Amino acid sequence: MNNNVKWKGFILPLILGVAIWLLTPFKPVAITVVAWHLFAIFVATIVACITKPLPMMATTLIGITVATLAGIFKMDEVAAGFGNSTAWMVAMCMFMAAGFIKSGLGKRIAYLFVKAFGKKTLSLAYALSVVDGVLAIGIPSNNARVNGIMYPIIDNLSREMGSDPDQGTQRKIGSYLVFNEYEINNVTSGLFLTGLAGNMIAIGLAKIQGITVSWMQWFAAASVPGIVALLVIPLVLYKVYPPEIKATPNAHAWADKKLQAIGKMGLSEKIMAGTFVLAIILWLVGAKIGIDATEVSFIAVVVLLLTGVLTTKDLLNEHFAWNILVWLSIIMLMSQKLMKLGFFPWFSKTLGLLLNGMNPIVVLAILFLVYFYLHYMFPSIATQVSALYAGFLTVAIGAGVPPILAAMMLAFCGSINLSTTPYSAGPAALLSSTGYVSNADWWKLSALVGVIFNVIWLGGGLLWTKVLGLW
Repeated sequence: MNNNVKWKGFILPLILGVAIWLLTPFKPVAITVVAWHLFAIFVATIVACITKPLPMMATTLIGITVATLAGIFKMDEVAAGFGNSTAWMVAMCMFMAAGFIKSGLGKRIAYLFVKAFGKKTLSLAYALSVVDGVLAIGIPSNNARVNGIMYPIIDNLSREMGSDPDQGTQRKIGSYLVFNEYEINNVTSGLFLTGLAGNMIAIGLAKIQGITVSWMQWFAAASVPGIVALLVIPLVLYKVYPPEIKATPNAHAWADKKLQAIGKMGLSEKIMAGTFVLAIILWLVGAKIGIDATEVSFIAVVVLLLTGVLTTKDLLNEHFAWNILVWLSIIMLMSQKLMKLGFFPWFSKTLGLLLNGMNPIVVLAILFLVYFYLHYMFPSIATQVSALYAGFLTVAIGAGVPPILAAMMLAFCGSINLSTTPYSAGPAALLSSTGYVSNADWWKLSALVGVIFNVIWLGGGLLWTKVLGLW
């Protein structure tokens, strides 16, 4: 008996899956029995990803096996499903993130910004925000950015300034910098398509419904609300959650000392920097020369392998990348089959009729807010995107929302809704447990920033997309 299996976690998925299966509409309707049965298995699989009797990779493997035994898939289809381009892009970007951390380039960038702009606490917060933004272009793991690069630097710098949660002096500067990093990381995650794995998952699901969003299209739509949020959040937190230390003259010397300790820029850092710049250029112009975003990520990883910045062992050690490659491929495969069998078009048309007469933009705004606040129920980005994104997108399209607008706005929401709870994602779980920010402060500040995010990204974002001609 496997003690790692949480058997109670299977109860709700089984109940829902069996119930939906038994409700199969045998009278003539617009969808087939096979489509309905796959929907039952899909719902059970997604719910199991939430209740977690096993990790997501194992859960989705069980789901696709059941679907195969039910005759919905052939094994050749399942095997071919692991060639999904979105899943591979996410995995490759995770490998790029490993290159940033292993080479030390991420830390060097942070130290350089602190040295240049760290004379006052507010300017230091902005400098660290810019660093996170730069790293987000090529590191789609918010965990890697926060846990591997940003938090260790903020923690060391705060203690250097005499701000130590172990001594009860966290409010001197550490509390402000830690919470600012948490919220800024949510902004930078939404600023770039490659800023968060969840973004690529969402756009991959949108692609199944015939909606294609390029790296540049994403950035164009996210740039204004993203940059406004980057400017507003550090200042708002500085006012409502002020640090006791307003000036940080020691930050320059501290960063300089750190830079001296790591020495001159090594060959691996130079190669990583060059590869990073190459990836950005290709993400910007690749579509015009026949190179898509997934191919760019492959090119970058191959360069890092050929130059020795990364080794095969490094890739094999990136367990999360391989894990997400498996479960995301299966989720995409099930979604593609549901689309092929006509389930999503039928679902969209059916719900669209219920919303007939409502202004499409009003419908989108309501869906955005519901999607945002539903994250209070989810301890994982990937789980919510997998569970809700395709359905919300289908409803929006059925109500008459322009498809590309609906796809991007809901995907943006999947980044900024990480500002909700101490368990919203890995960075929140880490930062909220460091002792720098009390639990009560965390909830209050998160609620406030959530409102600000909705004003900027929903209100301002819709206005900006109007300027761009998306609706």
